[in-house]
Amino acid sequence: MTTYDDIFKCFVVNAGIDTSRLPSEDYKIHDMIINGINHYNSKIGSSDYLGELAGNNLTEAINLKLDGTRLLLLAYCIKYVYLENQLVEFEELWTPFQKDMGFKNYREQVRGRESTLERTEQKILEYLSKIEDRSLM
Repeated sequence: MTTYDDIFKCFVVNAGIDTSRLPSEDYKIHDMIINGINHYNSKIGSSDYLGELAGNNLTEAINLKLDGTRLLLLAYCIKYVYLENQLVEFEELWTPFQKDMGFKNYREQVRGRESTLERTEQKILEYLSKIEDRSLM
């Protein structure tokens, strides 16, 4: 079994984001992991012979032991959701005030965040391709 600690550690080590904004409460970390599992299952579909992941908040583990590639895929799914939420929060907070406050580089900030999302999506596709290639062998 892969533990939530394994998953969250992999996410933090590979996310390359400011960790001071990450939740410290267990239930919020569990929510992030479960949401990441849902995105993982949605992305991988039926192409993985191991089947779908399922999290258990009581045992703080998932139903499978993930290899490195699958663990990284899950970590990047969590990262994608986190970054997407950060982008939405940024846009909702600053869009109404950008002209009033003279926020000159708003568009560049949004484009930069969108670019980070695109790079994260590319990593997800890369890991999916590796998993699919291995399952064909």
